[in-house]
Amino acid sequence: MIRVMTLNTSNEQDGVAMDPQEHLGQLQRAEIDILCCQGLWRSMDGSEDQARVLSESLGMPYSCFIPGPCRQSKQGASLQGISGLAIMGGAGMWMLNSGSIPVISEPGGTKARAQFALFRKNGTSVLVLNLQLCGSKQSQLLQLRGLFSHSLLKEKYGAVVLCGDRQAGMTVKKLRTITGKSSYAPHQSLISGDGSFEEGMLCILTAKEHPVAAVSLFENGLGQVATSCSPAIGNRQAGLSLDFAMDRIPQDAYNKSFLPMSFEEQWSGYKAKAGAVA
Repeated sequence: MIRVMTLNTSNEQDGVAMDPQEHLGQLQRAEIDILCCQGLWRSMDGSEDQARVLSESLGMPYSCFIPGPCRQSKQGASLQGISGLAIMGGAGMWMLNSGSIPVISEPGGTKARAQFALFRKNGTSVLVLNLQLCGSKQSQLLQLRGLFSHSLLKEKYGAVVLCGDRQAGMTVKKLRTITGKSSYAPHQSLISGDGSFEEGMLCILTAKEHPVAAVSLFENGLGQVATSCSPAIGNRQAGLSLDFAMDRIPQDAYNKSFLPMSFEEQWSGYKAKAGAVA
């Protein structure tokens, strides 16, 4: 089983920033496998780095961070820094690759960046997408349509997880329409429940045709059913969590054996082949 959580620390909607260090105990007890964060603070001089502190405190050795578009001052201090996106993985998850891709976020063509990380567990991969959604519904639609038209979504994964930082103002069925031209769609059990993203966005998507894994959702240990509820952290509704499992489907004519490799594995294989040739 894999537990994924999305955590918005900036919370621009109510103007109150959350310091994740104040809630490390709750986060540690949640036993998270994949954590997506939005609005994490990093000072320009490197003296403060919330992504690093979270990664080390939660025992999540795989971590990647991308800065937001603007510098800002930390609330109540003169320290200059950046808020950005971070994806972290626990010891049971192998992060194969990570990075960011541009997505159009405004009608005029302004581009924001969405973060991605590719994990592997038990021979099956999961692609995690993490982004800060724009405030207007029109801009959100542009972001999500651009994201799901990207070539990254044309590859085969056991599942795709989508995380966002604010109320998306849409239902899962609406998201299914947005993803219509891509290879993935929201998991069928979410469609039948007609959930909505009222506290933020966390959704799992599966391949429309020839899936490489069967994906099951569970009521998780935090007392939540799939993506419908937000766990309280302190007195704040700061995160959403989801539990799921992937069982690899035996290969057939359409589902050929495929094991994505990390950069390290590819380089090791290259060196081994080069040595054999020599």
